[in-house]
Amino acid sequence: MSWNTKNGIKIAGTEVSDALLIRLGWLLPMMTVVTSMSIHALSGHARAIPFFVSESDYPGLEGTVFTTGLAITGVLVCILAYRLNLAVQERDSKWIQISLYSGILAGMSLSVLAFANIYDMLLIHSIASLLVFVGGFVWGASMHKLYSNSTPYGSKLRSMGLWMTALGIVLMNVSLGVYVFWKRDELSMQDAHVDILNQIQPAINIAAPAEYLLIAGLMVTLASIGRDYQKD
Repeated sequence: MSWNTKNGIKIAGTEVSDALLIRLGWLLPMMTVVTSMSIHALSGHARAIPFFVSESDYPGLEGTVFTTGLAITGVLVCILAYRLNLAVQERDSKWIQISLYSGILAGMSLSVLAFANIYDMLLIHSIASLLVFVGGFVWGASMHKLYSNSTPYGSKLRSMGLWMTALGIVLMNVSLGVYVFWKRDELSMQDAHVDILNQIQPAINIAAPAEYLLIAGLMVTLASIGRDYQKD
């Protein structure tokens, strides 16, 4: 396997272009999330509607789709962080190292999240989720800086994606934090994880759509980088 070919990586003699890697980087997680959530809802396994994306990591087909798709995406993100970093090495900017390390952090955390399900490993899952969202946002913002002189359409699309991500992160965390603080005397955090989720469902009614927004924002951001990368 070669990581440093001119236009992509080479696996078993077959070159996979950077353009294809970027496309897979946002298409695969989008398809994974939509498919696993749809199966989870339609199968009757959903605890409530709306629910967090990670709740579709449920025993059965939806859990297999969730884990497999996001584990592969995590590896893809790490590869993309490295490949996109190579493309801007000649630019004298502090954002180059930030983009590399934040991208790898987001990718590794996504692979951990894929296996640390919300039902059995809530703490690890929560930490991994935070690192994915924050790492992904920092990665997108740093690449936005590095591609600041790119096409106007790509730059506007990327700005929109980053604003969507930032708004989603804030809404999700504030809604959960405020509700838990407000109801702290009534909540029993020693219960089973499913029971905890049931207790905070009023907050999830806001936090879950916010999570959908921030995930969509990350995908829009990566897709916009793909447009500019091909034109650079």
